[in-house]
Amino acid sequence: MTLLGALCGRRDATGRDFPKQTDIRTETALAQTFLFDTANDDWLTIDQVADALGVSGASVRNWIKTGYLATNKKRHITRESFETFRDEIAGVEKLTTRANKSLVDDHDHQALRTRFSNELKCKGEMTGDQLSAEYESGLSNSFRNREGIYYTPSDIAGKFFESIPEDRSGLTFCDPCCGTGNFLIAALENGFSAADLYGFDTDETAVEIAKRRVRDKTGLDTDNIRVLDFLHEVIDNPKDAGSYDVVLTNPPWGKKFPKKEKEFLVSHLGGKKSTDASTLFFHAAVRVVTAGGYLGMLLPDAFFNVASFKEARDKVLSFRLLNVTDFGKPFRTLLTKAKGLVVQLESPAADGLVTCNTPIGQHQRSQRSFAANPKSILNFAASPVAADAIAHLLTVPHKTLTGNARWGLGIVTGNNKRFIREANAQGYIPVYKGCDISKRSLAAPSAFIPDDLSLYQQVAPLELYEAKDKLLYRFISSDLVFFHDTEQRFILNSANMLVLDEGFPITAQVLARFLNTNLINWLFKAMFETHKVLRSDLECLPIFTDFLVAENEFEEASLLDYLGIVEDGDGSYQVKR
Repeated sequence: MTLLGALCGRRDATGRDFPKQTDIRTETALAQTFLFDTANDDWLTIDQVADALGVSGASVRNWIKTGYLATNKKRHITRESFETFRDEIAGVEKLTTRANKSLVDDHDHQALRTRFSNELKCKGEMTGDQLSAEYESGLSNSFRNREGIYYTPSDIAGKFFESIPEDRSGLTFCDPCCGTGNFLIAALENGFSAADLYGFDTDETAVEIAKRRVRDKTGLDTDNIRVLDFLHEVIDNPKDAGSYDVVLTNPPWGKKFPKKEKEFLVSHLGGKKSTDASTLFFHAAVRVVTAGGYLGMLLPDAFFNVASFKEARDKVLSFRLLNVTDFGKPFRTLLTKAKGLVVQLESPAADGLVTCNTPIGQHQRSQRSFAANPKSILNFAASPVAADAIAHLLTVPHKTLTGNARWGLGIVTGNNKRFIREANAQGYIPVYKGCDISKRSLAAPSAFIPDDLSLYQQVAPLELYEAKDKLLYRFISSDLVFFHDTEQRFILNSANMLVLDEGFPITAQVLARFLNTNLINWLFKAMFETHKVLRSDLECLPIFTDFLVAENEFEEASLLDYLGIVEDGDGSYQVKR
């Protein structure tokens, strides 16, 4: 992953300079949207927080001592305090000098470029591969996170070639985010000719290292690897961007664009709801692949299951999807998963099968099974049997929560250290955290805040908190955990709430019992593969109101019998035969 998207000197379509970003929260790693969606539900280690923020463990311990981060009894950092610190404190409040220095993690890229420019002139002193490794290690964590620079491990790059025809003679290859050339070297090792290799990047130093590596391998000095802003080249000079038989790349996840830059790119490339750099590069890359050619990308987990990426997934499924792979968490400073896909740019076959590589093995799924999912979710960890069960459940008559409930977020104080206390006092009210919620009860409140709600950064409409009949649920969780609240309780932002519309055919109490069942928990995980309970996902779940109206006090066995579903021994479900 590369420094593509560097915007110095770039102008918009009217000739005006794009503004520089000045918000420190987008100038650091703190605004990363992919952090911790696969970590522990309620806590994080000091090392995890240090890696995620690009700071030392000593800085994290310092923030614990000064009250910015809270710990549990085992001295693990609570997820709630981390997220509050990341989103609302760091980069806003002035921390201690030592902590601020570590957090900003100053990175003098010009000095790094100068150093490697000198190294590149000393031909023979270091190999291209050594230069690549040294250059990557010289990039600070905060700079890497800010610019979306995560170079592809060579073993992962090699996996993408398994879906490309074995005869690569005469095929052109391009990596539009080539960095120091990991995909280019993998292409050479997998039978592509050096003369047919093309690579682009905005980082001049990375491009020179990539060219050195190709020369080391082949003896060829190539002009096909060059400094070029791929996104804008596709828009402004499509002929210069070229056309290629195979495009494999790892785009810069989470790269932040100034507002006008983002609007310009989205208006010309697509991705109306998802403006993440990975989506923009996907839409741009499709344009430079020849008819019948191949496109493979290493992408964030969110691309495969989050609602805002639906437009890109629809585009994926308009082609022949060959392969999807879960690569786990290959980047040390990111706890999100990396997943790969390879498509062939031709219409999908009616009976087309997709090879799915998961941590527990390989299976094949019909491409139609993904297209039938809500929001075209690519839930490839689900086996063919599980996919059949999901498809069956979605055919049973049901309602959804879309348009049938009002939703509210928990209170964001803006400064937990200032407002939250552990004991009640006059003028304070109890507030409940996500970890306080269980399926049958609430833990005694351990947090209390002033009852003046105007003090806080974010507060849902008061009538939602004061609803006489509402559901509270955990937001960060690997399970659905809903509690039926009839006592007008208030919640913090690790929990959310919903209030059913009056015309909905079942009560909130029955809905909570239904959402807490093992079957619906399995269905939610199998469909969405997420550790965040998002409203957009909950609104897709089928709610079998015909059954629930007749069976208010249902047992789960009767629900399964009604649906024609049976449980496997491994906790999965399948259609009753």
